[in-house]
Parts: sequence; C-alpha cells; structure tokens
Amino acid sequence: MTGSDHNKILAIGFGAFAAIFFFTFMLLLIVTTGVFVALGITFAKDTGDNTNAGIGILGGVFTVIFYGVLGIICVFPTAMAGWKMLKRRRRARMYGIIASIVVLPLFPLGSLLGGYGLWFFFSAEGKRFYQVL
Repeated sequence: MTGSDHNKILAIGFGAFAAIFFFTFMLLLIVTTGVFVALGITFAKDTGDNTNAGIGILGGVFTVIFYGVLGIICVFPTAMAGWKMLKRRRRARMYGIIASIVVLPLFPLGSLLGGYGLWFFFSAEGKRFYQVL
C-alpha cells in the first residue's frame, strides 16, 4: 500500500470516529439536560419553593459546559484530522497524531485505528508523504 492509501483509510476512520463522538455527545447532552431539568421541576414542586428549580438550571448549564469541553477534546481533533487528511492539507499529520492518541484508549476499534495511525505518522513513509505536501 502507498502512503496515499494509508492516508485515505485513516482519514475515513477518523471521520467515522468524529461522527460517532459527535452524535453520542449530543444524545448524552440532551438526555442529561432533560434529567436535570426534570429534577429541578420535581424538587421545586415537592418543596413548594420555586427557587429550588435552580438546581435544574445549574445542572443543565454544567452539562452543556461538560459536553462542550469533551467535544473540543474528542470531536474537534478527530474531525479536523479526517478533513485535513482527506484534503491533503499541511497540518494533517499533526492533527492525525493528536486524533490517534485520542482514539487509542477506545478498545478495540479505536486501539486499532490509533495504533495504525501512530505507526503510519511516525514511519518513514508517513513522514515522506507529509513532507511532499
């Protein structure tokens, strides 16, 4: 296989992981925010004090911040790596290394993709492929 073939396989893999991360985080964000809002409404209704609804609002804000940070850590590098590698941009190798490290702990498919990515990016063929760009 050529460097171009390795690059294309990795770009598609990183794009798939970025989509999986994004949809998973969005689903969890919606469900968790709903739970916190329901908790705040229930708590306010049970106690008769409407100020207790703030628990739901605080929980919802915390949830949005939490999943936003996770998105920046997990979705952004993998999506950028897939896009830049597919378009053969200059910083694709850097984003690819970061994305490989991000997906590496996700056993078994992430480990395979991350290990394959790190092998390619640090191999002589991978370095040569990205020096030409």
